[in-house]
Amino acid sequence: MSGQQGTVLSFGPFELSIANRLLTNDAKVVPLGARAVDLLIVLVEQAGKVIGRRTLIERVWPERGAEQVSLRVHISALRKALDRSDPGRRYIANIPGRGYSFVVPVTSRAADVSENPRPPPRPRVPARLMRMLGREGAVAEIQAKLAGQKFVTIIGPGGVGKTTVAVAVAHEMGAAFDGQVLFIDLSALGDASLVAPAIATSLGMSVQTTNVVPALIDRLQERPTLIILDCCEHLIHGASAVAEELTRRVPTLHLLATSREAMRVEGEHVYELDGLECPPEDSNLSARDALQYPSIQLLVDRVRAVRSDFELTDADAPIAAGICRRLDGIPLAVELAACRVDIFGLGKTASLLDERLNLSWVGRRTAPSRHQTLNATLEWSYDLLGAAEKRILNRLSVFAGGFTFEAAVAIVADETVDEASVSDCVWELRSKSMIAAQGQDGRLRLLDPTRAFALQRLARSDEQDLFRRRHALYFTDLFKQGAAMDISGWSRALGIEVDNLRAALNWAFSATGDAKIGVELAAASASAWMGMALLTECVEWMRKAISHLDEMNSGTRQEMVLQSALASCVMFTGGMTEKSYATWAKALLLAEGLNDIDYQMDAVLVLWAHELRVPNYPQAIELADRGGTFSEGTGRIGAIATANYMRGIAYYHVGRIAEAQGLLELSLHRDDEAARQLLIKRFGYDRKVDNLAGLATLAWLRGSPDQARRFNQMAVAEARQSNRTVNLCGALTFAGLIAYFTNPDDGEAEALVDELVTHAGKFALHNYQGLGLGMQAIYEIRRGEQTSAASAMLYAGLEKLSAARYGIFDWFLQAEFAMCMALAGRPREGLDIFERAKIDLGESRWYGPELHRIRGELALSSGEGLPVARQHFQRAFELANRQASLSWALRAATSLAIAERSTGRQEAAWRTLQATHAKFRDDLESRDLRLARQVLAVSHSHDGAANSMQ
Repeated sequence: MSGQQGTVLSFGPFELSIANRLLTNDAKVVPLGARAVDLLIVLVEQAGKVIGRRTLIERVWPERGAEQVSLRVHISALRKALDRSDPGRRYIANIPGRGYSFVVPVTSRAADVSENPRPPPRPRVPARLMRMLGREGAVAEIQAKLAGQKFVTIIGPGGVGKTTVAVAVAHEMGAAFDGQVLFIDLSALGDASLVAPAIATSLGMSVQTTNVVPALIDRLQERPTLIILDCCEHLIHGASAVAEELTRRVPTLHLLATSREAMRVEGEHVYELDGLECPPEDSNLSARDALQYPSIQLLVDRVRAVRSDFELTDADAPIAAGICRRLDGIPLAVELAACRVDIFGLGKTASLLDERLNLSWVGRRTAPSRHQTLNATLEWSYDLLGAAEKRILNRLSVFAGGFTFEAAVAIVADETVDEASVSDCVWELRSKSMIAAQGQDGRLRLLDPTRAFALQRLARSDEQDLFRRRHALYFTDLFKQGAAMDISGWSRALGIEVDNLRAALNWAFSATGDAKIGVELAAASASAWMGMALLTECVEWMRKAISHLDEMNSGTRQEMVLQSALASCVMFTGGMTEKSYATWAKALLLAEGLNDIDYQMDAVLVLWAHELRVPNYPQAIELADRGGTFSEGTGRIGAIATANYMRGIAYYHVGRIAEAQGLLELSLHRDDEAARQLLIKRFGYDRKVDNLAGLATLAWLRGSPDQARRFNQMAVAEARQSNRTVNLCGALTFAGLIAYFTNPDDGEAEALVDELVTHAGKFALHNYQGLGLGMQAIYEIRRGEQTSAASAMLYAGLEKLSAARYGIFDWFLQAEFAMCMALAGRPREGLDIFERAKIDLGESRWYGPELHRIRGELALSSGEGLPVARQHFQRAFELANRQASLSWALRAATSLAIAERSTGRQEAAWRTLQATHAKFRDDLESRDLRLARQVLAVSHSHDGAANSMQ
C-alpha cells in the first residue's frame, strides 16, 4: 500500500503509523476496519490532491475490485471514526464527479524503534472461507455498524451463514484492533453461567471466582478489543447479560454476536441476515443471467468442488434457479443440495426437493455437527423453543406460501392455546428466526426447510388432519367473501393466497381429507383461478370437484358455478369442443332452473361465442338475438349491454358494418360497471376491451385508420390495466391485424404479433397462439425467409386453431399467405394454397371482399388471365360497398385500376378509384392510401404495382 513503511503521519490530533497500520488519538487507538485503514493511508499520503474513485478501488481492492457502493460505505465509516475522535473538523471532502480529497495538513516523521510492527499475535479467529459469495455488502455494512455503534448482533435462521459473515468481519477488522480480536464459540457450552468464563479463558485469564465479570472489565480496559460471541441462541439470557454489562462498562470494547434471535438489551444493534439473492421465476433465464445471483454462484461453485467439469447451461439455468428459490437461498441448504447434483443431476435433484424437501442430506464432515444436515440445524433451533412455541410452529406448517397474522391466530388458536398465547408465540418465533417476513405488507411465512421440518413434527402428532381441516375451512370462507368483494379488493386479497388455496384443495381431495369441503372451496375459488389466468389448473380443480358431487348437490347453484367455470376454462384452453358446448348447455339449464339472470346471460354469451368461433354465424346471430330479447325483458343495464355486445360482434363478422357499429357503441357507453366486473371475475375477460377492439376494426373498415389505431391503443391499454391474459390476447389480436392492414412494414404490427404469441403460449391459449403463429408465418414470407419454414409455421398455427375449434381467421391467414407466396415469385404455389383452403367465396364475412381481391391477384400472377381477375375485383368492390367497407373497396378499386392500366376500361377503373379515394378523411398515412395516390398519379407496370400492394 505504501512506500513509507517506517513513517508516522500526523494530522490534527491523530497519528497514523503506516508500519503498524494503526491510527491513534492521544495514544488511544481509533478502531478502523482493514479497508478503512487502506483508504486512509492512500488519502493521507496524497493529502490535498483529488483521488478518483476508480483509483481508490484499484489501490484498496487490487485483486477483485469492488463496487462504488462498497467504497462509499468504507469512506462513510472512516469519516465517522475521525469525527467521533475530533468532532467539528472535516477531514475528507467529496469532490462531485471527480473523487475524494484529504483536506487537512499532514506532517511526517520517521517511526521510533518502538513503533516497529510487533510480531503478530497467535490466531484467535477461525480461518475465513477461501471463497465467500454474495456477502461483501453485509460484511461492509456490519463493519460500519460495529465501528459506529460498537455492539451488533447478526440474526437469521440456521444455515444462513451468520458465523461465516462474522468470521469475515473479524478478519477485515483485525488490523484496526492490532490483532486483539477474540472469537468465542458458545455452541459447546451447556450453561449460561459459562459465557463470562469462556471469554476470560480466551483472554488467557485464570478463572478463580464465580463472578469473573469485574476482572474481565478491568482486563478489557487495557486496549481496544473486538469480541465475537458466536452461536448465542441456546445461552441467550446469559450471553445478553454479559454482553450488556461489558459494552456498558468498557468504552473501548466492540462486540459482535451471532444468534437466531436478538439479545434485546441496551446498546444492541441488530443486523438481520437473509438468504442469498435468488433469480425470479423466469423460464427464459439464461445461464449468464442466472450466474449474476449469489445463490446460483454458490450452487455452481459447490457442484464444481465435486465435479470440476460442471458448467451451467441455458437449459439448466431455470432448474438451478428453482432449486435455490425452493431453499430460500439459505447457503447451508444450497450446499447440501449441490452435493447431490453429482449423483442425480440438476433435474432429478430439483424433483427430489419438490417431492420432499430432504432434510437428512449430509454436508461437509468438517462442519459443526449442527450444520451437517438441515435436520440437525433445525433440531438445534427447535429444541430451544418452549412447548407452546413448538406446538404453534408445527400447526403453522399447514400454511403454504405465507400467511397473515390474523389467519395464523384464527386457524391455530384452540382450547389448548388461546388467541393471546398464539399471538405471543408467533412474534417470539419471528424474533427467533423461525418465521420470516414476506414482502412489505406484514405477511409472514415459514422458510421451506423450516416448514418441511415442522410438517414432519405435525404428522407425528394427532393434530395434522384437524388443523389441515381448519386451514381449508378458513380459506373456503375467505374465498366466499372474495367472490362478493369488488374487483380491486378481490385481486389483492386472494391472488396472494394461491399456494394456500392449492394446499387446502389438495388436502380436501386426499384420502384423509373431506371432499365436501373441497367441492365448496372449488366453487368459491372458481373466479379466482380465472382471474389469475390459471386456466389449466382451474380445469383440474373444477373437474375434481364435479366428480365428487353427490345427489344432494345436483341442480344446485354450486353445481352451476362449477360447471360454468369448467366450461369457460376449457373453452379458452382446449377450444370449442362438443363437450364444452354440452357443458355450457347444461349450465344454461341449471341457471334457468335457478332463475339466475347473470348465469343465464353468461351461458348464452358463451354458447354464442362457441358458434361465433367455429364459425357458425347464423346460429351465433340467433343466440345473440335471443340474448337481446331476454335482456330487454329483464330491464337490467348490464344484461342489455351484454346482448348489444353479442349482436354487434356477430353482425360485424358477417359484414353488417353499420348495424354492428351502433350496437357496440351502445354496449360501450351504456353499460353497468358492476355487471361488467362480475363478468371479468367469472371468466377473466372484459367486454369493454372486446368492444373497443371491435370498434377499431369497424373504424378501419369504414375508412378511418387513424380512429382505428386510437381504439386499438385504448383496448390494449385497458387490457394491460386489467392484468387479464385473455383480455390482452384479444386486444393484441385485433391491434396486430389492424396495424398489419394499415402499415405492415413499420414494425408495430410484428411486435404486437410477437407479444401475442408469447402471452398465449405462456398461458396455453391455443386459439390466440395459433393465430399469432399464422401471422408470424406471413411475416417470414414477407421478409424473404425460406418458404418451407414459413409454411410449416403457418400450418402449425392452423393446427392449433383447429384443435381449439377457432375458425374465424383460417381463410384470411391462408389467403394472405397465398398472396405473399405469389409476391415471393411462387404464384402457382400461392394459388394451390388458396385452393387447398377450400374458401367459400359466397359466404358473408367481414373480410370477404379481401378474399375476392386476393383471388383476383392470384389469377393474374398465375396466368389465369385478366377476365378471371376482373370478375373477382369487381365482386370484391361490390361486396365492399354493400358492407360499407370503404377500406376493402379502396383495395379492390386499386387492384382493378392497375389490372386495367392498358385496356379500354382504364378510364372507368381510374374514376372508380378516384371516387373511392376521395371518401377518406383521416390524416393517418396508410399503405393503401399511398398506393392509391400513386396509381392515380402515374401509370404502373402490373408487376411493380402488385408487389407494392404488399
